[in-house]
Amino acid sequence: MKIKRIELKGYNQFKDLDIDLTYPQGHEKAGKPLEKICIIGQSGSGKTSLLRLLKWFVSLNRDIGNNIRLPLPPGNAVKMDVQLFDIHYRLSNIEEFPHLRFQWGNGMEELDFFKLVGDYYKEMNPMLINFPTEIITGDNGQETGGLDALDEFEKIKAVQTSPYKYKLKPGRIIDFAVGDVKETWETILKGIKEHQAQELLMKKKIADIELQEYGTAEEKSKEKKKKTAEYKKWSVQNPDPLKALAEQYLDPLLFNVGLKVRREIDQGMIRSLGSIQLQTLGGQGVPRTFWSTGTRRLVETTVPLYQLEPKNAVILIDEPEHSLYPDIQKGIIETYVRLAPGSQFFFATHSPIIAASFEPWEIIELKFDRDHEYVYRDLHYEGKNHVDHYKYYPEYLRWDSILERIFELEEEGGKKRLKALEKLAEVEIRIKKLKEKGQLNTPAGKKLVEEFKVLSQKVDWEY
Repeated sequence: MKIKRIELKGYNQFKDLDIDLTYPQGHEKAGKPLEKICIIGQSGSGKTSLLRLLKWFVSLNRDIGNNIRLPLPPGNAVKMDVQLFDIHYRLSNIEEFPHLRFQWGNGMEELDFFKLVGDYYKEMNPMLINFPTEIITGDNGQETGGLDALDEFEKIKAVQTSPYKYKLKPGRIIDFAVGDVKETWETILKGIKEHQAQELLMKKKIADIELQEYGTAEEKSKEKKKKTAEYKKWSVQNPDPLKALAEQYLDPLLFNVGLKVRREIDQGMIRSLGSIQLQTLGGQGVPRTFWSTGTRRLVETTVPLYQLEPKNAVILIDEPEHSLYPDIQKGIIETYVRLAPGSQFFFATHSPIIAASFEPWEIIELKFDRDHEYVYRDLHYEGKNHVDHYKYYPEYLRWDSILERIFELEEEGGKKRLKALEKLAEVEIRIKKLKEKGQLNTPAGKKLVEEFKVLSQKVDWEY
């Protein structure tokens, strides 16, 4: 599923907003829905509101928090054009009811349309993934010591033989903004938990042979070799999903924060089976409660994409830069897109580094009018929407240029910098005059030159 157009008329601060979400003319994908969209704009301009509307129209769920629902807009205030595989239709809201109206063309009968849409929905699991700024995690993976290993193994066996594990499957809607997401994380990490549990059980059987009160040393050695061979065979036939997760994307990301995925498991980690455990590059374990906010954000937004492998989902990520240092921001958008090929991403951001990951037609800038009464889209092209008509290409600009050109930040620094630049210009003029008079090597001239050097260093000015 992909959104091709959003029209907002008389909804909150959106008086008359029309957002085309297709590739421009001259592009090899002209007319097709954009695969990733970057929404920028001043605080309060409606970036998060747009994401919430998208969530409602895709999932039919207006919940934006626990016991908090998105207020109903006036009838037909919100319209979205949708492409679902090979069919196109329009969704609009119905006044006073939390329902959406379907509109379709091509002479298709109503029953045929809804049957086709329903069949396509079955193929999309998940259909939508929503990552708000603050993610609800369900407190999965808290380490606890002092456990009775035998009791915990019995619990693992019970889970493995219970019908419950076969019921765990991704829901159509994965929303980390509302509700109890504990079962969601159980679903996401199900494969890892089952592999770790089986590995521990097999290792325990090998270790228990030495504790047996019956059998000779030779018999125990023979039994141990047999169980060890079974374990090695199982390991080859059942590759460790945690190892793949670590090597294919998570360890390279975590390297920048001095961490890596902990793959070794022991009885002290039994209650944490299925969770993602981290350690320093030197091998020291880092309990989840001591993870930085940025590290937690990385794990909680990338692991679901890796494990669920969405291919035709709509994925909403509010403030992808949240708590992430710039060096990680540089590559995070590429990581998200690589983990969910074929999906459509919507990002809302304030970061020029995040914006640098997008082509100009992928950026939606929301802007207040002069009186701050309503919001409009500031177009970054002139004339027709054609690839050759765009003014700025964020992927080619410096960060400061993006702030100036895309985010329209007029000042190049704070008040102290501006004052220092004025002083620098004044000192430069005085130095020039002394040089013309041949007095630059006097004590006063040398003092002035030294003052110029100090100021230049402070404002990072090459002299």
